[in-house]
Amino acid sequence: MPRTREFDATDALYKATLVFWEKGYANTSVEDLVAATGVNRSGLYEEFGSKRGLFIACLRYYQDSIVSMAFGIVEQAGASVANVRRYFARVLELSATELGKLGCFMANTANDVAFLDSEAAAEVERFRNRQRAGFNTALSRAKSEGKLPQYVNTEQTSDFFTAVAQGLSTMARSKADSRIMANTVSIALSCLD
Repeated sequence: MPRTREFDATDALYKATLVFWEKGYANTSVEDLVAATGVNRSGLYEEFGSKRGLFIACLRYYQDSIVSMAFGIVEQAGASVANVRRYFARVLELSATELGKLGCFMANTANDVAFLDSEAAAEVERFRNRQRAGFNTALSRAKSEGKLPQYVNTEQTSDFFTAVAQGLSTMARSKADSRIMANTVSIALSCLD
């Protein structure tokens, strides 16, 4: 008879995500995960298969919860230029917080793990495609409503904003001067003027 799970998997994912987000995959030990989640090694392995399985589950959890909360402003119905501007303002605000100084877990994974692990790379690509699609939908709506000039190529601009967002994350994690980050956003958003 299978054993009954004695922990909340969502809570364990949240806590494990914070550890991987801060320390990265390679620098996170199973002991770190056990200490953070309060779930013993066998419980984690039974639920997630391995440290790598837990890491991939954390990437999915992050995208489904934290990314949805932060990037949802661009993805909401009726989003337009103002939503894109608010998103980048939020990124700058978050970068000043302790959690924001960790950067973006997906961008960190792109830099540290994705080139070594095809499943992690697929999660990063899913995230990147989500951002590109969100920006493109909002910008296309703005263009159709006359809030952006017709010559603006929304696909190229969406790719650019996706790269800017990932770059800002790297800057936040490396403790870049907030003025540099604000200037980056200002110049990026100037293409919407």
